[in-house]
Amino acid sequence: MTEEGFDSVSVLKDGFGAWQAAGYPTVAIDPEALPLYDPEGATAGSGVRAVSDGSPIRHIHAFLPGLVENYVNKFELPMRRDLTVLFVDIADSTRTIVERTPDEALSYVQSFMGIVTEIALNYCGDVKDYEGDGALLYFESVTEATQAALAIREALAAYRHGGGGRIKTRLSLDTGSIVIGIIGTPLRRSVALIGESINLAARLLKQIPPDRIIATRAVVDRLRDEAPELAERFTLLEEPLTLRGFDQQTVTAYQIG
Repeated sequence: MTEEGFDSVSVLKDGFGAWQAAGYPTVAIDPEALPLYDPEGATAGSGVRAVSDGSPIRHIHAFLPGLVENYVNKFELPMRRDLTVLFVDIADSTRTIVERTPDEALSYVQSFMGIVTEIALNYCGDVKDYEGDGALLYFESVTEATQAALAIREALAAYRHGGGGRIKTRLSLDTGSIVIGIIGTPLRRSVALIGESINLAARLLKQIPPDRIIATRAVVDRLRDEAPELAERFTLLEEPLTLRGFDQQTVTAYQIG
């Protein structure tokens, strides 16, 4: 590594051990030099690795590109990719936010989004959109997406905004083929993620009480192959869910209560 940084990065089959065995140079990262985030003093662009005592955490994610940014830089768009999406929102957010002043409401949502964002990054995922009181996260691994969902629920259950009540959430998971492409014009452009799993996960989110995680059969089937211990945590809902939207759809779903 030079003072100018890396021109490119390769990943060895056997990871860091193989890198060291090959005699390639390594350098330690000083944690004190990393960005600092305080969940009680959230600022835009910051992230937080949630801990129950609310202490500030230094993190490395500011150095890492997002997944979509990586796709844009390395692949020709539009393209299809198998991704797992995770929706998370604040339960009963309208009442919670209306009862606060604008500054208090913004601080409340910022704290929520900071915790959600940092955990997504910790599990190799990223945030596609912040939408009012919720966020759309995406992952290349269904296992990491599920681990992130569990970590978000645990972190928010322990966190107390301003020393007050905790933030109650709902979380929904689905996995499948998603189209990634550029939308807009040269004046205002963005990257879009389009796929049935995004629509389905968004509709499932409203089907559960607060503090629950709901997932489609596709997610649980993949977990049975990749992470059986996580699949066992899901319980099959007694009846399939009937979702209404542009069409009526019956979905077999699982939940973690």
